[in-house]
Amino acid sequence: MTTTEVRAVQPTVPVCALDPTKEIDNLDDLAKHLKVAAQVEMSTIPPYLYSAYSIRTRGYSQWAPQQGALRTLIGVAIEEMLHLCLVRNMMIAIGYGADIDFYDRAFLPEFPSRMLHRTPPLDLHLRRLSTEHVDTFIEIEKPDKLEEADVFRAQPDDLEQYTSLGAFYRKIERGFTRLQNQINWLETNVEYQYRRGFWNQFGAGHPILIKNFKDVQAALRTIIEQGEGSENHHTTAPTDPENPRPGYEEFTHYEKFLRIKKHIEGIGAGNAEEGYDFTIDDPHAVWPVIDDPRIADFAPGGPLENQSVHALMQLFNAAYCYLLCILDKLFNTPTNDLRWGKLPGTERDVLYSRRYGLERNSIAIMQGVLYPIADRLVRTPLHTESRQPGPIPHAGPSFEYYEFPSGRQTKKQHLVELCEQAVKHFPELGGDDGVQRQINLLMDLELR
Repeated sequence: MTTTEVRAVQPTVPVCALDPTKEIDNLDDLAKHLKVAAQVEMSTIPPYLYSAYSIRTRGYSQWAPQQGALRTLIGVAIEEMLHLCLVRNMMIAIGYGADIDFYDRAFLPEFPSRMLHRTPPLDLHLRRLSTEHVDTFIEIEKPDKLEEADVFRAQPDDLEQYTSLGAFYRKIERGFTRLQNQINWLETNVEYQYRRGFWNQFGAGHPILIKNFKDVQAALRTIIEQGEGSENHHTTAPTDPENPRPGYEEFTHYEKFLRIKKHIEGIGAGNAEEGYDFTIDDPHAVWPVIDDPRIADFAPGGPLENQSVHALMQLFNAAYCYLLCILDKLFNTPTNDLRWGKLPGTERDVLYSRRYGLERNSIAIMQGVLYPIADRLVRTPLHTESRQPGPIPHAGPSFEYYEFPSGRQTKKQHLVELCEQAVKHFPELGGDDGVQRQINLLMDLELR
């Protein structure tokens, strides 16, 4: 394996077998469709974030009148996270909340991989931002009602295919319509659903508590319209699907990626001396990160053996999986889980919400841990013996499943140790407000 070698694309195994030739007629099948929907949403987040991380912004002006490519990619990724939460809220509402875990080897994608339920096939990669890669993002979000669209066809000899992601969710909505009287809406366990702790300055939408069929419709409308728009309008979607109003719209994901491709949403950086703006294909604007990195390649004896990069990639993957564990714990902790405790440094008794603490920890990991580690990885050149023409390739985060070891340690304690190893190679991760301090402030989770 070299830094330019292309990996073979592997088919993705769905967490549940589905038959698109049959309508959803029971709650078990409805729950399976929702679980696979979450798996599809999860597979799109790393490619979007990897391209966002690859944007080389340091040292250049970041002012731009438009949203910009970086903010667009981050906003779309956060909206995909919202879709994950909405799907899980729906599973909780129908009594199947215990059937899904985000921290699950079978649930997490590996890259490159084949997108689930897609005909013609669409390969998902971790790649730097480029016009070519944005074309893949456009295909992910493309509505099947466009005349020129490549469609996902439901075929009797290929029972894993659907006409589009929107069509897949519309089938789920038909299932809810058919089964709504079989759902005990009085026991939807809203106290376990996600509602707070969501903020997206580069996008729209919000978590929805699923208490009835109307809430289901609002959640599915959010997912479908943010991605591809309505069946007849693919450019914009209401910022609040529960209360659509003229003038309160945002571009759909499909349209946002078209705007990046057309350079309407640019890097927001330029060469003042030469008097031009950088495009997304300019090497001065995007780090030359390798495609589809795997941590095993950088391990001792690996084809790209690199102790420092291996330590940093391992820390990223562990922190990424710790985030998923935090989210799993959050969805299994009721909002009324309140406990009395002493305010640190005082004798004052205060009421603590463990659920709120989990919500704040998830945001802290995304902003204060994952992003700084990824930023350091993409700025790290890989000095290999066999030099290829062009710029020196750089490292990148791999978003792989990390198996926390069994033992007496908590996940946080293990994460602290991994950070200590990485800081030996990258001292800037320490400091008063560095990654190391952020990890030390995280909540403890038991390993088993």
